[in-house]
Amino acid sequence: MYSIVRETAFEKIGLDGRMFGSNPKGIIKYIRELCITLDALLAEAEFFVYARTPVTLPVVSSRWHLRVDESIAGRRLPSSIWLALRAGFIARADKLDVFWGGTGLLPLLGLRSRAVLTVHDLAYRIVPQTCSGRALWSARLFFRRSLARADAVLANSNGTARRLKEAFNRSSTAIVRPGLSPLFRPASESEIDTTILRLGVKRPYLLSIATREPRKNLSLLIRTFLGMRKQGLISAHELVLAGDRGWKDEAIRTAIAEAGDSVRDVGYVAEDQLAALYTGADAFVFPSKYEGFGMPVLEALSCGARVVTTDSPELREAGGQNAVYISPTEEGLRRGILHALASPRPTLLTFGNHSWEQSASAMADVFRRLIRANNDDNRAQLLRNTTQGKIELVPSTRK
Repeated sequence: MYSIVRETAFEKIGLDGRMFGSNPKGIIKYIRELCITLDALLAEAEFFVYARTPVTLPVVSSRWHLRVDESIAGRRLPSSIWLALRAGFIARADKLDVFWGGTGLLPLLGLRSRAVLTVHDLAYRIVPQTCSGRALWSARLFFRRSLARADAVLANSNGTARRLKEAFNRSSTAIVRPGLSPLFRPASESEIDTTILRLGVKRPYLLSIATREPRKNLSLLIRTFLGMRKQGLISAHELVLAGDRGWKDEAIRTAIAEAGDSVRDVGYVAEDQLAALYTGADAFVFPSKYEGFGMPVLEALSCGARVVTTDSPELREAGGQNAVYISPTEEGLRRGILHALASPRPTLLTFGNHSWEQSASAMADVFRRLIRANNDDNRAQLLRNTTQGKIELVPSTRK
């Protein structure tokens, strides 16, 4: 005699942990913040993180477990192939209720649980020339299959949800937008002074924070900035670029090297210093060619910065009425920067619709519905088998 149907609402949740690292940014920052909040919301759940190689867990707790591939051959597989072909079989032993593909792909073989897929953007279709070769072929090989495998699809913005519906005729189960950490609020003058001194930055400055890759349009920003300085439009300003190296960044690195002292590259900046950097800037400039949402825009506005960004539905969703929107051209960027510098600082955002708790609650509701549906399916199968004399139903003893 044994039990199949579980009585608790939350059980075992698996996660794609391949990208967890020590410098959270972009997608990984989004996943980390949701993990921290889900841990508090789902106090009875256990979380299983699957990775090719050891990673840092987003939550330190006895309810969080790291599963690293013990196969040498498995560890040598490219990351996306490993997720598609190996992770599902490794997850079988944990008897998951739900697997969350937070990085936009799912295990395609071996996974027996319900699956939730988060879609952050469709860059591989909209701006494929800006993607790394590995990301491009991974998306082309596995994204459509992941959509088909998913029991629920979460989009990070209404814009992403609309594009997903138009491109694949797949509706999103829920919109789970990025939230705002309490770290992102206007910094004091002393905090600004301490941070910019540590980074070697001098006021006045324009700021851009982005991974060095073609989609962020940093080469255009540098060229426009230098042209404005030459024309005497912003002769006193320097341009501060923060962010990690990415891919296809040779042109960006060359432009920075040739710009001289007027462009300051400060590299990756820890999250606890970002608020001061945002607040101290005369304007935050984010001329991206395409975004699924635009977390830096939201962060900058919450710190009271003037924001200049590309006019796209997703970035308007992040910036609302408080940003200056431009076409991502040299002329559009020049006009946007001058308009922002001549404008008062925007009204501060409130946390209202930008809460990680609100976003994680929407995810928890999706998990709850899937687990309930799974339990209902199991219960129905149990009843069918019981009436046929195959098994005997007994109460669950699992705690």
